[in-house]
Amino acid sequence: MIAYLVLGLIQGLTEFLPVSSDGHLALAENLLGLRASGELEGVFFDVAVHVATLAAIVIAFRAPLLELAGGLLRREERAWRDLGLYAIASVPTVFVGLAFRHQVEALYANLLFVGLAFVAMGGILWTTRTRMGGTGERPAPLTAVWIGLGQAAAVAPAISRSGCTITAAVWGGVDPVRAANFSFVLGVPAIAGAALLEAKDIVRGVHQVGLAPVAVAFVTAFVSGLFAIGLLRRFLRAKAFHRFAPYLWVVGALTLALWATRR
Repeated sequence: MIAYLVLGLIQGLTEFLPVSSDGHLALAENLLGLRASGELEGVFFDVAVHVATLAAIVIAFRAPLLELAGGLLRREERAWRDLGLYAIASVPTVFVGLAFRHQVEALYANLLFVGLAFVAMGGILWTTRTRMGGTGERPAPLTAVWIGLGQAAAVAPAISRSGCTITAAVWGGVDPVRAANFSFVLGVPAIAGAALLEAKDIVRGVHQVGLAPVAVAFVTAFVSGLFAIGLLRRFLRAKAFHRFAPYLWVVGALTLALWATRR
């Protein structure tokens, strides 16, 4: 039970911070021996705790979500343009998620890939250190394409969805806090779609692991996720997004060292 509480805490804290929840879950699951023992198979657990953070997104980002929904109901041109940007950014994720689902599952047990991806993610975040002065309210269509490609890349463990999408947005001149709003509103259909795609496996997985451990992880991920959102907003207002990069380089190096000892 403690292992699942730890996994829920990791998911909640790292889903919103640009350090990759999937990468940390993959590393923790390997360290705890849950993959090797067969206690966890596939990505059902990862999707289940992602649903918990989806609930946190809906609560924490309810203002931009309600603004978008209200604008669509009132048939406002701006809201429909925004919906078009979200659609553009969602296409790459749909393609990658459907076409490479099983290949992505295999990467969760590949510590070499996870370690290298952590290091690469740190490099991506480091590029934002001189790019946080944007004032744009929303991305341009071409920037939305880059945001979508970043989200698609983040289906792999250790590539942060928030890190890639916010980086792409600020490189496109979007205000950092508004970039986070766009990123997490965009994440709602992506996370919900992944949950629907894995619905059968989630039911089977809950039966395999037990309802209580999954419930503990779910609640822990939800509560810690709300805390992490507040922390992320403080870093963005301080234009300090790049400061997560050294942490990722350290985690990547430790993951590669672990991989080397297990060869």
